[in-house]
Amino acid sequence: MRIVDERGRVFGAINLVDAAVVLFLVALLPVGYGAYLLFKPTQPMIGSVTAVELGREELRVANGSVIAQKLKIQGTGFNPLLRAQVGDRPALAFVFENPNSADVLVGDMPAGEYDLVLLDGVQTVARAKAAVKIHYSAGTAVQTVGRFIALTPQQAQTFKPGYKSGDVSRGGFEVVAIGAPRPAHDQIRLGGSGIDIPSAASEWPAVLLIRCDGVGTACTVGAISLANPAPVAVTLDGGVRFNIDELLPTAPPVRAHLQVRFTGPQVALMQAGDRDTLLDSRAAVVAAIGTRDANSATATLELGVDASSGGWSYRGQLVRPGRTVRIVTDRYEAEGIVARADVESPTRP
Repeated sequence: MRIVDERGRVFGAINLVDAAVVLFLVALLPVGYGAYLLFKPTQPMIGSVTAVELGREELRVANGSVIAQKLKIQGTGFNPLLRAQVGDRPALAFVFENPNSADVLVGDMPAGEYDLVLLDGVQTVARAKAAVKIHYSAGTAVQTVGRFIALTPQQAQTFKPGYKSGDVSRGGFEVVAIGAPRPAHDQIRLGGSGIDIPSAASEWPAVLLIRCDGVGTACTVGAISLANPAPVAVTLDGGVRFNIDELLPTAPPVRAHLQVRFTGPQVALMQAGDRDTLLDSRAAVVAAIGTRDANSATATLELGVDASSGGWSYRGQLVRPGRTVRIVTDRYEAEGIVARADVESPTRP
């Protein structure tokens, strides 16, 4: 019996072309199965969850939302399409790094322990029970002197003294004082030097009460260290941009009267009633001018001072006799030597 007959059939039963197709398909089976095993999505698994320090990139990703914590998760099977959930609340972001590592940004939520859940669409694919522990450090509220940058018209109308964006202890801020808008400048720095260039935006000088996390040189606002050289640019609740120039104590100042000997050509501009540009009750005011000549003048200043480890101080300047004090008004800057300091307080530091 012939294997292939005159009609092209194998053993008179199967067409040769059909047989070739069948053999080809059979040969593809192990190849297809291997490809399936190779490209089959790995089931995500969470191995570890660790709280890590925030950076500027996370602040940009959060787009002004309060970040309670940044988590580094290690495991397997991660992909960029996953979503993260903390407890029953969606995370601010799931930032894919590679199949074994990703970051999760946790939004504002009460202190406590929460499950970390990974979802593929609406399906839960991985869970780490009680892996997220939210607690708030013993931060303190501080008064910051600085400038709002590029407020919207609605914000400019809303941000009045007493306005609170939220609980200061949870990332909000309170407006203590705010001034009129003025042209802003962008700063370009190279090492220890820099230049200011005009900006199309406006800025609003202001004093804000905001939260400082940590103490000493570790004090941060929105994960930005206040140990950096001023101005320190931070993003506050709601994506509000604020440049911090200096800090003030939250305790009310003590009133003081100084006799100061100013020198320099700027004394010709000095008048009674001149006020330091500081938007705070501490601001020094020229109460009276005594003797004056072409290059010097003795003036009485009324101002608010704060207790410090070195004695009474005005904006970081000690106000004891022999010390230098500086005031800045809209028309001039003047520096002088304190001749006498009277502080209206029965208790001195």
